[in-house]
Amino acid sequence: MSIYGAFDISSSGLQAQRVRMDAITANLANQRTPEFEVMQVRFGAGDPVSGEPLGVHVAGIDRLATFNPVKDPDNPAAREDGFVYYPAVDYATAMVDGIEALRAYEANIQAVEATRSMIDAGLRVLA
Repeated sequence: MSIYGAFDISSSGLQAQRVRMDAITANLANQRTPEFEVMQVRFGAGDPVSGEPLGVHVAGIDRLATFNPVKDPDNPAAREDGFVYYPAVDYATAMVDGIEALRAYEANIQAVEATRSMIDAGLRVLA
């Protein structure tokens, strides 16, 4: 792996964490939307397109049909049983996941900056 490969690894982490944060945001925004299926991002190792074994990629986004039923027969979104099925989004868990994704994103940015600094230092030595 060349030093430029470090950029590829960090950028794959940035992209993966951005997708994760988008899913968390969608889950929080739709926690009162009936029948919304919670999104969960799955990561995979490496890059399936280039075959590069290093880095991370989004292997898939699962839609979880886990609901919290609320008895509200007058609601237009109610099923025949009189329940409205809201997504099972735990606000505290989603916020912790969001903070974790943000910290991972920031760590990848710091890795890019460190790699850039090493390249700059190497070029100064050669010049």
